Amino acid sequence: MVYLTANELKRGGVTALEKAMHSGNEHQVTIDVRGKPKYIVLDIAEYNAYREYELDKAIKEAETDYTNGNYDIINNFDSLANELRNTSNQ
Repeated sequence: MVYLTANELKRGGVTALEKAMHSGNEHQVTIDVRGKPKYIVLDIAEYNAYREYELDKAIKEAETDYTNGNYDIINNFDSLANELRNTSNQ
């Protein structure tokens, strides 16, 4: 993995980031802040692939829950909306 310090990014901007991205084969850069890894920058293709993986994973989990009967049928959407509002206010 390619590393870039926050100061290098501050001084070099997008140019420093692009150089770091293209210096490795992974097309991702770790940004170190005060000597510790804090951020990961991905190129858009890798980000999109990651998002697709996450969505596929969520679909598989939902399908498994459905197959195993781990779901509730909601007949009253108003009460569900109120329950969700109350949960988010806590």
